[in-house]
Amino acid sequence: MISVMLKGWELLRKYILTIPRFDLFLQGALLIVIFLESNVFLLLRRNDRTGFIHTINQDWVKIGVGVFEFLLGSLVAWQGKSWRNFTLSFWLGITAISGLVVLAFPFPDTGAPEVELCNGGAISEYTEVEDPHRVVRGIILVITAVLCGFTKISVWAHGVTYLDDHEPQNGTYFYGILISIRLSLGLSGTNWLRPGSVREDWWEAHVSLSMLTLMFSILYTLFPRQMPTYKDVDPVERTCMFEPLGRVVRNKSLILQSLGISCLTAAVFGFNNYETSLLQTKFHVETIRQDPRTSRVIIDIFRSLVIIFFVSIFRMRFSGRRDDGVKANTASKVGAGVAIFAAVLFCVLAGLSCNTGGMEGLNGEYQQPECSRQCGCNSQTYGFSPVCALETQTTYFSPCHAGCNEYEDLNGFLVLQNCTCGPQPQRAVRGGCSLLPSCALIYNIYLVFFTVMLAAGASSLLMQGMSILRCTRRSDKPLAIGVSFSIVGLVAHALGHLLYMLINDLTCAYKENGVCIFHADIVWVMPVCSVVLCLFSAIFSIAASRASVSKVLALNGVS
Repeated sequence: MISVMLKGWELLRKYILTIPRFDLFLQGALLIVIFLESNVFLLLRRNDRTGFIHTINQDWVKIGVGVFEFLLGSLVAWQGKSWRNFTLSFWLGITAISGLVVLAFPFPDTGAPEVELCNGGAISEYTEVEDPHRVVRGIILVITAVLCGFTKISVWAHGVTYLDDHEPQNGTYFYGILISIRLSLGLSGTNWLRPGSVREDWWEAHVSLSMLTLMFSILYTLFPRQMPTYKDVDPVERTCMFEPLGRVVRNKSLILQSLGISCLTAAVFGFNNYETSLLQTKFHVETIRQDPRTSRVIIDIFRSLVIIFFVSIFRMRFSGRRDDGVKANTASKVGAGVAIFAAVLFCVLAGLSCNTGGMEGLNGEYQQPECSRQCGCNSQTYGFSPVCALETQTTYFSPCHAGCNEYEDLNGFLVLQNCTCGPQPQRAVRGGCSLLPSCALIYNIYLVFFTVMLAAGASSLLMQGMSILRCTRRSDKPLAIGVSFSIVGLVAHALGHLLYMLINDLTCAYKENGVCIFHADIVWVMPVCSVVLCLFSAIFSIAASRASVSKVLALNGVS
């Protein structure tokens, strides 16, 4: 019996507990944690009773997570540098447990927030009921969001460095595929999970994601502390955290490159948080739900494929060419160049627009048309859901704001009837009037450039991240990643997100209960802000490359 078990363990170590499997499990773990985090923020919206609408509490939680990453990110990375697989397992496990605790405080049954008709009639009704668990559930969701942030730090600080130590020539390959996941499938998670987050069976997706996180936690306990092929070239330090931390903080190249990553992260993720608002304003397209004339599923798949392909070019170009992988100064220079390219793409996104023909009630600030004031519309739960009045070719904010009292479902195509706004009898169809005749081409061009921008951003983050790994000594890599993520947490996730929150508030044209539902035309300030941040990222990356070269020359005794 014992011999059989030993034989099974030997086969497990030979075929399963290998570097390629570790890499594969790390990809799955990051993807699941990102999906779990996305679902947590969607449940926070439901907890705040805003339905599908982005809530102000969600923004403050994201800023809080960034602050916690800044305060504790370095400690998270340093604490597990000697036991990286077990530390990664710990953070995955505690995050999974926190996610499962949410299930002890179920939501009351409510209908999904969908489009209302005038006088309370609805295509799908949304009701609010008493919720005794709201405060406790909200606290647990916030804790889970913070733990997801720490787990992502552990994935990079412990998972990536574990792989990079064993196969440094493939470091770009390992890092690049995780970046691809972060900026492709990760950004699509909210779209895929949003419908389920407001249904009665919301718990099914949440328990599945939590249990998968727990499964990866268990898997990482099986891996050895280091593979048989591992070569320890640096002496093991038995010191407190402050000595290596001081060494890392004094590394000018690392700090400058971390600032570059922070600016680029703020530019990409800050813009993406409010990109749906930009689409609504520029093209009057419905972004929260499925627009009847566009397919979000096809767009998300296309976006993922383009990002993966684009990043793969850099992964293959800079993997396997040298024993220790790409040089720090080379990675910084390439990252700077691609960041400039991303800035150019943001300029295009800011400039692309078409003649939407305006919207009834929108004149700087939005006011519900007088003809539908009696309808009692509940905009704060269903948001922007434009309709086009057929007789007048006028766009209205929603069927309720157009005063529509009835609808007819023609095999999935809704025709709204008996609308009080406009000549009687007025009919309308879902979707703004702009995309029907003239804006469709510009809208699709915008989606292509947005996708290419994400791909360029992912490629730049890949090269800048490799610079972090290469500009520090081997034993300091986990702590270097932790310090870098601490800076990113403060600059990008806290201050950067606060900057985009400010822009979001200043450009708002229609606000309900402190939440912006529709923006004015000046919302183009957001991509312009991202242009500036991308250029700052490029400047910091170039400075980091020069600092890296100076450090190498100093070590070689060259003045």
